[in-house]
Amino acid sequence: SRLGRLLQDQGKLFEAEPFRREAYAACRDSLGERHEDTLDALASLAGLLKVQGKRAEAEALYLQVLAGQREIFGDRHKTTLATISNLGSAFQDQGKLDEAEPFLRESLAARREMLGNVHKETLVSISKMGLLLKDKGRLLEAEALYREALTARRATLGDRHPSTLVSMSTLGGCLRDQGKPD
Repeated sequence: SRLGRLLQDQGKLFEAEPFRREAYAACRDSLGERHEDTLDALASLAGLLKVQGKRAEAEALYLQVLAGQREIFGDRHKTTLATISNLGSAFQDQGKLDEAEPFLRESLAARREMLGNVHKETLVSISKMGLLLKDKGRLLEAEALYREALTARRATLGDRHPSTLVSMSTLGGCLRDQGKPD
């Protein structure tokens, strides 16, 4: 597992894959399908496959991980929520926007409920939902979310924080796409 992570961190994505697969198989064989470590190993493999561009395979693995995490941790555990968000992004990356939306909405709603509206993970979920809505052509809804994220980041991080600047840029792009250059 550690060697796979090291190779992945070094950008050696295809060299990392056999080690990620071996780590998952070893956990599954020794701990079972529904053990936390097995699910972590499977999620790591899914993440690697996603960055390799094997999005359909990553999607299938994320669905397995999510089923196990919901069973073990429940719907509102931080690990489950991360997988829900990752799965939504995996669908979105494949252009499956309608399939992505319920996952991204669930992640956002749960993070708002559990962490509040200005927590960094909530703000990431707000931004992801905004991007999905923008991709679906729902620019006014996306704009509202981008404005919310920018306001919260300005209040919590200041105007010059990299996350605030990204929020400014995404809002600006959304406004430009709406024909509002001013």
